[in-house]
Amino acid sequence: MDQRTARRTAGLSPASAQSPVPADKLLHSGNSGFTIARSAQLKYVHRDEGRKLFASVIAYMNQSDLNGASFYFYEEAFGKQDRVHWLIHWKTPNDYAISLHMVDHDEKMIDLLESDRVVDDASAGVWGRAVVEGSVQERILVPQHGLVHEEDDHDPGELWVDPAKLQTGRPDGELLHSANAMLTLHRTGQATHEFRKEARLYAFAWQNEVNRKLPGRATSYLYEETFGVMDRLHWLVHLKDFDAYQELLELERTDKDFRALGERQFIADQKGGGTWGRTYVPGTIEDTLLLPHQLTAAE
Repeated sequence: MDQRTARRTAGLSPASAQSPVPADKLLHSGNSGFTIARSAQLKYVHRDEGRKLFASVIAYMNQSDLNGASFYFYEEAFGKQDRVHWLIHWKTPNDYAISLHMVDHDEKMIDLLESDRVVDDASAGVWGRAVVEGSVQERILVPQHGLVHEEDDHDPGELWVDPAKLQTGRPDGELLHSANAMLTLHRTGQATHEFRKEARLYAFAWQNEVNRKLPGRATSYLYEETFGVMDRLHWLVHLKDFDAYQELLELERTDKDFRALGERQFIADQKGGGTWGRTYVPGTIEDTLLLPHQLTAAE
């Protein structure tokens, strides 16, 4: 790491710092069976209380044994002020029931969610006072599978489906993920129904270039949105630092392989031909840059 990068990342911790679980035991975007991506808009007047509350909830969930589930809390960079995000990693959907039971019956969790820490706004429950009504959203992300390897070649074990790290062909020690990355780029895009397969083929091709060109600097995984909008795809691109984010942007602008990717025909002639641009609904590809919430001594 050069001196410039060291200065830019000094004092920042990855999301793994939010969990007491050893690094080799953590669930994350690369090794989990499915992920809940949750976001919420904090009320400006209660922004500090909201962050403290959610940091406390995350800490308590991570120290509890929820079949290995991991909870990570992020700030939104270069986007909406005081919109916060969580990535919650599970082995299987059945594990979600464990957390629901905890929210309903665990006395400490009930206290965290319902104690009156915000007193100057008439409402019920501390988290409801800190968050803008209707702003909490959840999307279920399941690792895309079936395009890069035969499913029968891998036994997912306890996981619902094969983990996303199998998309990369890279050794575990080289992979970045939601627990160890300094930045996470969450990209979404709506594939057209007519060219849904071609859209996925482009998504993998783009991802493979990132993983090949920026080993140890950036790692990308592709997910389906399950129980949500059909054919809406999600990438989680994990970055070593802010310089790696700039390197990713530079690749898309100047690298010859990326330029060739943009010109490649992904749609067969019998379907009318065309590049990747025909495979996505215009205006639906969006990027959100996430920075791990930095815990304070009070949290």
